[in-house]
Amino acid sequence: MFTYYSIILFISIMTMLILSLLVHENARHTSKQKRAFYKTHFVIIISAIMEWLGLLMNEAPSWTKYIHCLVKTIDYILTPAIAYFFINQVDSKLSVKKYMGILEIIDILIILLSVPFGWVFYIDQNNVYRHGPFYIVYPIIYVLMMILLIIGLLQYGRRFASSNKKSLFAIMLLTLVGIIFQETAGGFMRTGYLALAMGSTLLFIHFEEFCQQEMDEDGKAKTILLEKDALTDLYSRYAYNEQLKKHSNPPLSSTLCVLLIDINGLKMVNDTKGHEKGDELICETAHAIRKAIQSYGHVYRTGGDEFVVLLDLSSYTIKEFYDILKREFYAYKIKAIELSEINVAIGKAYAKDYPDFTLEQLVEVADRDMYKDKANYYRNKRHDRRK
Repeated sequence: MFTYYSIILFISIMTMLILSLLVHENARHTSKQKRAFYKTHFVIIISAIMEWLGLLMNEAPSWTKYIHCLVKTIDYILTPAIAYFFINQVDSKLSVKKYMGILEIIDILIILLSVPFGWVFYIDQNNVYRHGPFYIVYPIIYVLMMILLIIGLLQYGRRFASSNKKSLFAIMLLTLVGIIFQETAGGFMRTGYLALAMGSTLLFIHFEEFCQQEMDEDGKAKTILLEKDALTDLYSRYAYNEQLKKHSNPPLSSTLCVLLIDINGLKMVNDTKGHEKGDELICETAHAIRKAIQSYGHVYRTGGDEFVVLLDLSSYTIKEFYDILKREFYAYKIKAIELSEINVAIGKAYAKDYPDFTLEQLVEVADRDMYKDKANYYRNKRHDRRK
């Protein structure tokens, strides 16, 4: 039976070493995260070896008695500490870590006092390990550490979806079953460290999945930031370029209308009223355009005062768009009397009129139309269009 247990121990240790190698090869984890994994694996390996040596040294020559005592001391100190290192591995900021640290300090003090007084364990004259009169204190500490470990993992699991929580609970259950089976079966049914090795491996897989989810969510968040214009909260130039790529091959939807909108007189506002007022004008224009498109399209800020609107005319009309835009823009000019002469130039192009055009080509048509409108505005107002 001891040979069988030795094989189980060897498999468990090799599992932990391979797991450490996988951690080392993983480029997504920080050095701090890797060190936390290494510490857990090291403690499990040393604890397993100490348990194995303790069994091996029962009834060994008397001169090994003190070595035997040292082995059991290390075993009793490190075994409960595994739970602490597990928690530190998954998240070092969990609140239960503090209480686990206190329990581990208590365990260390009690075990060290047991060496001379035999409270928790002692080595008899035949060099055989025995439980002391206060042995019950040790399993109580061990159980409390496991309870805190479960609480910590539940706290850690709050950030997961329900399916991820179930797998996390299943990993913990597997590990506990292995430990409980060893403690209740006795003899050479040493399944505790095998369960810990399996649990560590599965927890690493779970942690990898969580890291991937975090990376995906972080990527989505960054994409959202890229897609949104910081000043107006409209879609950005980046999002607009993505639409150009998406619609780089004709045909486009026959109900699509592209509008290019540019603020007339923004330079004059910046020069006479200041850039803060100019930014206000850009934001109010963006607000008016967003109101005007309703839910029938998207608007992109592609430059300082340049906007591109992709409008779906399947159940909406250009007249409705113009009416709302004029109403919103007029309401702003009423509030800002000093900007009463400000207006926008609009160019448009219908996809149905250019069935073989890409979106970029359709935008060019609208751009030319917008510059005609801008030229008419400056000509009629007799303003220098550079101002």
